[in-house]
Amino acid sequence: MPDIIFRNLKKKFGKVVAIQDLHLTIEEGDFLTLLGPSGCGKTTTLRCLAGLEEADDGEIYIGDQCVFSRARGIYFPPGKRNLGLVFQTYALWPHMSVFQNVAFGLRKAKLPKHEVRKKVYEILKLLGLNGFEERYPHEVSGGQQQRVALARMIVVARPVLLFDEPLSNLDAKLRMNLRSELKSLHRMIGATTIYVTHDQIEAMTLSNRIAVMNKGVLQQIGTPYEVYHFPANLFVAEFMANPQANLLHAVVFKEGDRTSVELESIPATRIALPYAQDLHEGQHVILNVRSEDVVFQPNPAIGMVSLRVHTTLPAGSECTTYTRLPDESLEIVIKGPEAEHYRLSPDQEIWVGFKRGNVFNVETGELITSFGLHERKRGANS
Repeated sequence: MPDIIFRNLKKKFGKVVAIQDLHLTIEEGDFLTLLGPSGCGKTTTLRCLAGLEEADDGEIYIGDQCVFSRARGIYFPPGKRNLGLVFQTYALWPHMSVFQNVAFGLRKAKLPKHEVRKKVYEILKLLGLNGFEERYPHEVSGGQQQRVALARMIVVARPVLLFDEPLSNLDAKLRMNLRSELKSLHRMIGATTIYVTHDQIEAMTLSNRIAVMNKGVLQQIGTPYEVYHFPANLFVAEFMANPQANLLHAVVFKEGDRTSVELESIPATRIALPYAQDLHEGQHVILNVRSEDVVFQPNPAIGMVSLRVHTTLPAGSECTTYTRLPDESLEIVIKGPEAEHYRLSPDQEIWVGFKRGNVFNVETGELITSFGLHERKRGANS
């Protein structure tokens, strides 16, 4: 189970920069997700690692072995890199049964028949496919086809597994079930795993580390907690939000060791920032407050601002509420348990405050500091 290292990797398609100076180490046994919007370079990075694309410059190491170096003229073809790869499309052999599809790699490796049979039945049982051995791909569901593709890759016991948006064609409930299976499988086999997706929920639930990319540039790498609660810049903050991020231009005020801000949309009204650090009087900043970190109440309160309910979107266990100023110059989105929101009605006045969030530099978009309860928790754990 080797480390994987990208050094100064570059790749262009014509004038379009797909990967720009990528430096990234994926540690042995990691489940790392490459996350970002379409065109950010995540799939190209995976394909360069697999040998399906040849980078323009840089180096790629799998363990101690350099499998690509433009400067030294090294290029290992895909079959020599000992990687398992599952695509968005399942790429099953339509004329082969489930058993034959899964056994394909083992037979190619010339394992004895009894060992092939034993390994195939073990992996099919592990993935809940026992009883489907003699069926053909068109005779099983989409989710079962994806499991067959997983079984075919995992049964060969490769030390590195690559996934290119393997769940994107499945319905929401099946995606959740297969996420659980993938996470459990990783825990059992321990292979170094690189997973590509544009779905931040998928990245958060599966990974022990996330690498966020945009326009070919690595924006941030960290644990799901770090990337979500301490985004390195405005792009990461906005991309990780679900629903949309509350990005608010504000001016900082200091009163002793207490910090508050005045939103540019609501002059002369201040909102308290609990436990904020590294901010200065009169500093212009951008706040990022997750919708679940916005609090509200029906009565006026110091350190909160007055807004009106625009609409509520109940979804069973939770509800998303959109609040605005009367002139619609400011919108703040709130998410929380439906029981807290169900009495709200359109045009109702409520008072809104912030539990926690991040503060960014207006000019660079880089993180300055974070505020609120999670900042205290991070300090206690550091």
